[in-house]
Amino acid sequence: MKKNKIIFTSLLILFINFFFIFYSWAGIRIDKPKIRLTIAQGSYDGGEVKVENNGNDLAVVKVYLEDWVYKVQDGGKEFMPKGTSPLSCSNWITFYPADFTVPVGGTQMVRYTVTVPKDAKGGYYSVMFFETGGGELEKLDEQGNTMTVKVLNRLGALFYVEPEGTIQKTAELEGLEISQNLNRLKVSAHLVNTGNTDVAANGTFNIMDFQGYVYARGAFEDVYTLPKDKVTLNATVPSTNLKAGDYDMLITLDFQNGGNLIKEAKFSVESSGAVNSIIMKD
Repeated sequence: MKKNKIIFTSLLILFINFFFIFYSWAGIRIDKPKIRLTIAQGSYDGGEVKVENNGNDLAVVKVYLEDWVYKVQDGGKEFMPKGTSPLSCSNWITFYPADFTVPVGGTQMVRYTVTVPKDAKGGYYSVMFFETGGGELEKLDEQGNTMTVKVLNRLGALFYVEPEGTIQKTAELEGLEISQNLNRLKVSAHLVNTGNTDVAANGTFNIMDFQGYVYARGAFEDVYTLPKDKVTLNATVPSTNLKAGDYDMLITLDFQNGGNLIKEAKFSVESSGAVNSIIMKD
């Protein structure tokens, strides 16, 4: 079999969701995977990110900025060139150095400054990538030829920048649905970010009769939103079968970094087990 050598770049992103707990990859490590700053309009603030080489080889690092938005409601992200997103703060950020090497066991500080425009309101976002070479891999193409793949690995520090005194962290619930089948109670609703900053939420619900006796309780999966995002809250409670009657539901959502949303609803269960007459209270 003829062996062709083809070099191309594959970007491996390792800082979405729970991978951020480790914030290290291919021998380098950063100490700040998430940076949240509150800065007065027309002012600036700064800080630094420490890059450590805990691998076995010299690390050659390139630093650059990109924009990001939530791609899926569980926190997965989509990245794009800086200045692309309407909520981008990438052009507000300067940093130094942009290229450096870190010896084995060594560290390098990358210093940044964020300057907020005078008219900025609400939350803005960016990501600072730290990119290193990851060596080469061999794989087969569709014709069965061997390719040599050059891999680039990158870590990211997410920036959340909020101009002081302008933040409105609000959300609304709509489209509440409740159903039960085979002793499983399912609850879903849409969470709409009606504010001007990011809202990450988790929460619970309790179902009770009009005398306050709790018949079921459950927890919603965590969701992540930027302004105007609409996501779905889902919860399933096993081994639950509500009898015919009228019920109240209390939904409590807690926002990361402060704030909450409390919503009440009422509904009825028919003798067949069907749920109807769902009404959310203002």
